[in-house]
Amino acid sequence: MPISVFDALISLEQERYRAVILHAIPEKSPSMSHFCQKICKQTNGKYLDLLDFFIQSQNLSENIDSFSPEKLREVLIEQSKGQSLLVIDRVDFLLDTWRKSERQDFFRFINNQWDSYKDGMKAKLVIVLQTSQEIELLKFLDSQGQNRIFRLNDFNDIG
Repeated sequence: MPISVFDALISLEQERYRAVILHAIPEKSPSMSHFCQKICKQTNGKYLDLLDFFIQSQNLSENIDSFSPEKLREVLIEQSKGQSLLVIDRVDFLLDTWRKSERQDFFRFINNQWDSYKDGMKAKLVIVLQTSQEIELLKFLDSQGQNRIFRLNDFNDIG
């Protein structure tokens, strides 16, 4: 039974680790992006299309091969300043440049290092990805034992 994304965000607000993954099959990526933009509009959240962010920055574009999970962490912290919600869409292109160990570092960061006890990580963080076998195998649980990895179709449409 579909749930309300807004209820999920309210629940996330109560957690120490306030990061989730939202994913869908590649054919649903445009719908997922539109869904995320509507969430941000209705919650005054910040929507960041990471691919466009890289395209707009010559420095980032030129250094994509050396852009590590640690550098992404720094970008996320910077982009989340003053925000209660940060949605990062189209991250897949970057994950595709990383070795498996780097992707694991990134997923570990999302799971248990986006820590609301730290000043730079107060915002709720939604990472938007395309469904992959790697994502399907991840287990991110909140303090109530509920999954923090969602499929787009887990949520009701928000109109």
